[in-house]
Amino acid sequence: MDLPEGLIATPLLWAANLLFFPVLAVAVYRAPWWRLCSREGQHLLLGACVFTFFLWNVKAGVTPGLSFHLLGAGLLTLMFSWEFALIIMTVALAGNTWLGEMAWETFALNGLIMVALPVLIIYRIFIQVDRHAPNFFVYVLACSFLGAAFSILMAGLVGATVLWGSGAYTFNYLSDNFLPFLPLIMVPEGAFNGMLTTLLITYRPEWMRTFRDERYINGK
Repeated sequence: MDLPEGLIATPLLWAANLLFFPVLAVAVYRAPWWRLCSREGQHLLLGACVFTFFLWNVKAGVTPGLSFHLLGAGLLTLMFSWEFALIIMTVALAGNTWLGEMAWETFALNGLIMVALPVLIIYRIFIQVDRHAPNFFVYVLACSFLGAAFSILMAGLVGATVLWGSGAYTFNYLSDNFLPFLPLIMVPEGAFNGMLTTLLITYRPEWMRTFRDERYINGK
């Protein structure tokens, strides 16, 4: 969901600025920048930014503010942890906004709904799995597949609530033209993240910051 200009009340936009940019600042402060000392780390981060930018350009729209595209938050969060995942997705958001796909005035609100919310949901699920059920299949199923599907569902519901609360669309319009499509995007989002996570664990486990063989595979 990409919220365009002119649909959201100004107080809500200011509130989004006060919430999103401090979260982004914390992510920038806490991010393990030392990982970029290696050429591989630099290429991996840059590649993730470009990949996410193009992923977000593949979208289907209903009406202004009611568009669907894959987020990739599950894969990015498990690859880089929440700090770099949030930064990467913010870079992709900025790139799409610069191209005119979204509006600068709704940048923080889009960041809260499409970046911070999905990333923090998935990272919270990962923390619970790592603490209580450190198993390869649980990791992929709960963190990547189900976590990604649930995160895009919550992003869609929060976005729809914002549009309804701002008076941009009525609840009946949203329930007829947007909400029924949310389950349809949950499946490809979960499958996309789950498959790529499995492939990277198999062939490039060193790229997965949140995954450790000795914890999730050995002896299981």
